[in-house]
Amino acid sequence: MRKIILLLFVGILLLSCTSVGADEGRILRFIYCSDVHYGLEREFRGKEAGSDEVSRAMLETFKLLPETPLPEDNGVGAGLKFGSPDFVVCTGDIANRMEDGVQSATTSWTQFCNDWDSSISVPLYLVPGNHDISNAIGYPKPLSPEKDAASAAGIFNRMMKPTVSRTAETFNYQTDKVHYSFVQDGVRFAFMGMWPDARIRQWFDQEIGTDSVTPVILFTHDPPIAETKHFTNPNGKHTINSVDKFQNLLVDTCLVTDVKKEAKKNWEKLEQFIYSRPMIKAYFHGDKNYNEFYTWHGVNSTISLPVFRVDSPMKGEYSSDDERKLSFIVVTMDLDKRLLTARECLWNTKDQTSIQWGSTSTITF
Repeated sequence: MRKIILLLFVGILLLSCTSVGADEGRILRFIYCSDVHYGLEREFRGKEAGSDEVSRAMLETFKLLPETPLPEDNGVGAGLKFGSPDFVVCTGDIANRMEDGVQSATTSWTQFCNDWDSSISVPLYLVPGNHDISNAIGYPKPLSPEKDAASAAGIFNRMMKPTVSRTAETFNYQTDKVHYSFVQDGVRFAFMGMWPDARIRQWFDQEIGTDSVTPVILFTHDPPIAETKHFTNPNGKHTINSVDKFQNLLVDTCLVTDVKKEAKKNWEKLEQFIYSRPMIKAYFHGDKNYNEFYTWHGVNSTISLPVFRVDSPMKGEYSSDDERKLSFIVVTMDLDKRLLTARECLWNTKDQTSIQWGSTSTITF
């Protein structure tokens, strides 16, 4: 009799666990941040602090997430503990540009690796930002040293895993592009360098081949409306110079000749790319440093692409003045219901390692 009762109890327990799992669905989780800008300083918790100290404080918050309940917001996993992330994404500007006494990219990359590799036990996915690449290829204003490709080369080596690793001296931005993807649980995560320019768009089509079904979540540094100055100089010999002020970060030649004008024709090409590839379901980016969940309709209003912009721990448009607004994004994806919820995680509202939830957005994919 005791054995029968025990078996019944175990059966009920298993049925209960199965039901909860079925209701919750298969959940994929990741943390998203950007623009850590090693080499800068800011006012932080009552003193002037370096970017390495600020990053370590943010990384401590990552460690709280597994046991932290998500808000009751009707999003994926609402009210449940976030759990362990499957991976972490940081979309560039690892090093700050080396001007105005900022430390070298070599020093910044070393600090970043020391801090992040010792704190994160899940895969870390990176793309370069405009500061990483400008350090490598030069900038319209003087840098000191003139060039240091350490963070650009380091990101390339980690993500592209070349047969021969690049160094700060051998890195060549003309050929050493960061673009890669992987499929996990029926979703493709595509990392498209600084911005989906012509070369990256061509790579994407080769990467996915005939697969028009697998949903794609896209990560890059720049927003869909990338800054005009980031495109290749259309003037003269197309160089980086103090007169034209184009930075030659993207292979697309700018279709306006003045950095003060909007590069709408260049943005249109991305709009057309997104329009003809409906498997692209969401776009995550840094560069413009504040939290925002929005829809990009394109220049000609032909698309409705969900976009997720993230804050910077060092150069936030709002959090640089008010550190209580420092945030990153946590994402939960219900793989069965095809729902993605992004949540703003405010991590310094009490001047200490803590979590408070901000805005939330749920999309279908």
